[in-house]
Amino acid sequence: MVKTQNMNIKRLLTKYSILLIIYIVLVRFIQPYGLRLYYSIYSNPDMATETVNTIQSIFTAVTFLINLIFVIFILVNAKQKKAVDWLIAIITFFSVETGIVLFLIWQIYKELNKKYEAQHAIKNIGQ
Repeated sequence: MVKTQNMNIKRLLTKYSILLIIYIVLVRFIQPYGLRLYYSIYSNPDMATETVNTIQSIFTAVTFLINLIFVIFILVNAKQKKAVDWLIAIITFFSVETGIVLFLIWQIYKELNKKYEAQHAIKNIGQ
């Protein structure tokens, strides 16, 4: 049972670390550098503002969808759906990095708490 819990924690850490790296690359690097590249390439400044507004709207929509996907991942992985899980999902929608860190801390806490309770239950039975 302990190996299963450790594997579950490792699986969650690996999964959400990879997803977080992908999110950071997509949202934090590609968006600003993509606009900078567009400004350096585009030669007609009159149409640039309309196109930049369109590009920024697309980036905002993509960020919204990515945040929504992360919320769905967190709700799927939250087994009991307690109030804390819902709060973490809401936090994730507004700040993916913070939400993932809180979710991982909460999952590790729950796993370690189960392990602690299981160890104490065995000791109480033996007494």
